[in-house]
Amino acid sequence: MLEDVDKSREMITRLSDMLRYSLTKNGLDKISLSEELEMVENYIALSKIQLEERLIFTKEIDKTVLKTEIPLMLIQMLVENAIKHGISNLPNGGKVLLTISKNKNNLIIEVKNSGKLIIHKTSTKVGLENIKKRLSLMYGEKASFSLTEKAENVIARIRIPL
Repeated sequence: MLEDVDKSREMITRLSDMLRYSLTKNGLDKISLSEELEMVENYIALSKIQLEERLIFTKEIDKTVLKTEIPLMLIQMLVENAIKHGISNLPNGGKVLLTISKNKNNLIIEVKNSGKLIIHKTSTKVGLENIKKRLSLMYGEKASFSLTEKAENVIARIRIPL
């Protein structure tokens, strides 16, 4: 805090916003995509304070789906995993791309980050298992989740029926 008071203040504000979000929305199963994206923006801003120029975040979002309801903190978990297990482990950092689009009767959410898909033996995989279970409970077989590696990138992809 003593090194950079302005950054410290911003981090505390962002953390407060994230805590408030999680507490006020805690009882909800779903939330609008636009509200979820606000949470993601807070998380990205907080991560950029820590990683600085090592994190490049971009997004491509179909504006026609912003009112669509999705499971709470779904995208935030994907972005958090991309940064925590991907970008923060790369000495020079990397890129995270969030893409949200519509494909026929489905919402497609993709988080692509620089790096390799490595799941350590000590990993609990709690975040990934949580995503799978929530999608299954809410949508059954109509939803899907995949995690793949392609051309030095890790791609998390979720399909949700509209």
